[in-house]
Amino acid sequence: MPLTVENCSSIDIHSLQKTVKRIVNKDYPESTSEEMRRYTLEELKKFTVNDQFFEYESIKNYLGGYRWFFSCPNCGKRCGKLFLPPPATRVQQYYCKTCHKLKNQSALQGQNNMYRKVNKPLKRMREIEDKISRGHLIPTKVQELLNEYESLEKNLKGSQEYRLYTFKKKHDL
Repeated sequence: MPLTVENCSSIDIHSLQKTVKRIVNKDYPESTSEEMRRYTLEELKKFTVNDQFFEYESIKNYLGGYRWFFSCPNCGKRCGKLFLPPPATRVQQYYCKTCHKLKNQSALQGQNNMYRKVNKPLKRMREIEDKISRGHLIPTKVQELLNEYESLEKNLKGSQEYRLYTFKKKHDL
């Protein structure tokens, strides 16, 4: 089975940049946009994982501020995430998806009936449960999500693939 993005550890520039931005805003509250970019870059360069340093690029956002990217240490391509495969599978460095030859699991299973008719609806149902459990939605949005959930559940229970899936799960096959 090919190695997928879901099997790998990853670092995301967006969450890293948000954390760094909070630090920079606290330390330099009266900075201009260009100064903020410079301070952010200085803070980002302090970030290492497993003694691996990273290069960064930024582009000006049309709404103001900057959008940040990693520069892949292997190919130099801009990317939002870098991936580290499980030990003993590939090079133990954070590289982009292309360099590690990774695919998303959904891309590999997209044409598969079991994925399309069972796994994808179950995943969406879990997403709906998570959204509702957070409890910050207005009642009309909650009702929309509940209606979608019931529709997915109804379609699942009527499909042969789901019946086979539950049978296999119940009997540990």
